[in-house]
Amino acid sequence: MAQARSGTGWLVAAAVAMTVLVSTGVWNPFPGLWDWINTSGPIADPPTRWQERLGGTPQTVTLLGDQLILEHRDSVEARSRATGRRIWSTPADWAAVAGPPERTVVVAGTLLVKGYQVIDPATGLVVRRDDKASAVWTYDDQLVEVSCRTPQDCELTAREPASGDEKWSTGLPGMGFVLFADNPDLLGSVPVTAERIAPSHQPGKMPQLLGFPVDGKVYVVSPARGEAMRDPVEPGRRERIIVAGGRVVHSVATPREGGCDVRVTARDSTGTVVWSLPKGQHLRTIGGGGCDQRDQPAGTDTVLVSVLPDGREQLLDAGLGKAVLTCAEGEHVVAVDSERALVRSADGKKLTMYEHDADRPAKPKQLWSRKVDPGASAAMRGGVVVLVDRAPDRVIVLEPGTGRVRREVKTEAEVVAADAKGLLLGQRRDLGYLAFD
Repeated sequence: MAQARSGTGWLVAAAVAMTVLVSTGVWNPFPGLWDWINTSGPIADPPTRWQERLGGTPQTVTLLGDQLILEHRDSVEARSRATGRRIWSTPADWAAVAGPPERTVVVAGTLLVKGYQVIDPATGLVVRRDDKASAVWTYDDQLVEVSCRTPQDCELTAREPASGDEKWSTGLPGMGFVLFADNPDLLGSVPVTAERIAPSHQPGKMPQLLGFPVDGKVYVVSPARGEAMRDPVEPGRRERIIVAGGRVVHSVATPREGGCDVRVTARDSTGTVVWSLPKGQHLRTIGGGGCDQRDQPAGTDTVLVSVLPDGREQLLDAGLGKAVLTCAEGEHVVAVDSERALVRSADGKKLTMYEHDADRPAKPKQLWSRKVDPGASAAMRGGVVVLVDRAPDRVIVLEPGTGRVRREVKTEAEVVAADAKGLLLGQRRDLGYLAFD
């Protein structure tokens, strides 16, 4: 028995040694087999322009004109949009993209360490550094940072992302202990989510007002004036504050027998009431039991999804409080931007695109409709509509104005990113690019 155990031990030791040698590349007795193990099959049919296996699943992916920016758990890298080849990589705990197309930069930093570095996406070279900021917010024309001298003395500064030139600055109370890294949550709306379509990480337009939650209060900043409102907003125990469309929206949900009494009122930066919703209409902020308002409303900075007392969904102009689109019973808004809204029929078998306009709120223009599987999901990304259909599994890219099909592929992969030029598909560690041309 002892001799048998000894022989088994030698076999285990030999297997461990072989595994180490093969995995480290020192010795590979089966090159063909090892290549087969590390090779994935095509993630789409017809095949993507290129397909690369990554070292791990990226946390975010952003499409630029000629590069892809991949944020990993401990690094950020750029890859060629044309070939998928890695151009550069650098250690980082967080990363985001800021600036217009011709001056886009990558902003990256380390968690719990003040400061950030600004990187040229084409070369990986650091174009400037900051050693004071605790957090940053990235937009398509500005980068907003907050830095604190003391726990109760902070400065909010907007800069041109590439050069660092200051655009405006305003004082705020202590924020350094509650905000860090890139794009901490502000009190605005949130995008409508879609299954198998990742959220967009492209830098968007800066909102008309920025709402910062600090110590139970809300400090509202106007980027146009470059200053904060004189007095912070102090929400009540059953009140939620939403900052959208240049308005500070107050949503108060009071328990009543059999439900909640919800009152929604919007004020401008001076505190004057601009609009209010009829009793019972709400912004879908109530989640779970009771009347607790745990959720932010869905929409954009200009339009918000609301629910009428009879359960129908309605799209509101956030600045004026006007309804720009009212759904029929059972219909749902599945995607929305500042100009259009995509609505799913009550039976789930049809999607219809509307063009909405606050100047003609009662007459949204129907642009097109399309039959889909009830399990399909859809989103608007970078100037295209992405439709992930079922039975069979496929991804269809549509023109938002006409519904014309730009590309269609059979795939079970997730849509990682999309814009008017192409589509990125991801399946575990595999990434594939599909160009529309």
